[in-house]
Amino acid sequence: MGGAALGDRPALSGLYGPKQPLPVLVQPLGGESTGSFVNRLAHGQGLHLDQLLTRVGFGQASRDPQRVRAYPQLTEMYVNALGLEYLATLCGLSVQTLQEALPSLEQRHLLPEGEEAVWKWPLAPREGHLVPLCSGCGLLRGVTELVWMISPGRWRMCARHLEWTDDHRSSEPVTVSLERVPETVSAQQRRETLQQHFGSVGGQLFADAFQVVVYCWTCLPDAERWVQRAGSVGLEAFSVRAAPLVVLPEAAQLAKRMLDFERLGERDRSLREKWLAGVRRDMAAWGVDADVGIEPLRQWLSHHREQPAQLGPQNSHAGGSGTRPVRLPGSHEFHAQPVWDLGELSCLRWQLGQSACEM
Repeated sequence: MGGAALGDRPALSGLYGPKQPLPVLVQPLGGESTGSFVNRLAHGQGLHLDQLLTRVGFGQASRDPQRVRAYPQLTEMYVNALGLEYLATLCGLSVQTLQEALPSLEQRHLLPEGEEAVWKWPLAPREGHLVPLCSGCGLLRGVTELVWMISPGRWRMCARHLEWTDDHRSSEPVTVSLERVPETVSAQQRRETLQQHFGSVGGQLFADAFQVVVYCWTCLPDAERWVQRAGSVGLEAFSVRAAPLVVLPEAAQLAKRMLDFERLGERDRSLREKWLAGVRRDMAAWGVDADVGIEPLRQWLSHHREQPAQLGPQNSHAGGSGTRPVRLPGSHEFHAQPVWDLGELSCLRWQLGQSACEM
């Protein structure tokens, strides 16, 4: 679908819908949640969210206005086709422009058609996670209030403004400064480089590495470096919220090790043990008992040791100097739908937040 400008003619809204835009127009941000945008649209008119919803259509919401006003940070708003037309008219945009900007207004997410415009706020977003936009990025786009994005992962990092945001909506602070943990910023950059060079395979290997380190953190959250990192950014040391931020540097280091393993070719027992010995040394440097960390690594090897890595021809994901992408074994080929988080992308199936005995 081609792009559309702010001045595009809005869609017709039917006989009983709104006929003209609201007095103050608000621009949606690409990737923003519908609930976040409608909330900002209301505030632009000097209204609260609950006061604007009746103009978008019909729906069932709490009788407590304060609860309704908290919806954008808790769940996502969905509309049917007529509700989408109502919204397009209210904000002075075309239906196409709204659908291109707001993921939850895509055709596949529209509620069933009916004779009335309808909106709903289910218990959770159908897809992705509600994560705040970096405040610095918001200011660059002229937005001073909190913006909620539909994010593929549970957290977002802005290397430009050194801010970390996540989906722990009731926790303070809303944004976390990364100025005192440059190693975490560097780890995210190495993750992005891995994905740029090796496409989906790079993402899968990083996800595997992250899962292994999550296992270690779950069993040994008191490792000194992890406790220090959490404290330096003002987060509770043993909180699940702090875990991704504090373990990311070790995950990036392990991902490089895993890539080296995948490129070994033939993998006899001696090569595997030599590789494991190198990772054990890494874990000792992290302050983690390698006897704990070896368990998830052996699980990973059980998925990856059966066949040598297959090197394909160079493509758009390949790096320079003859770098070629690695094709991972079948354990990574079960995803029928787009993957929305690191735990889902990995062949190691536990999730951050599970207890050690559940892993």
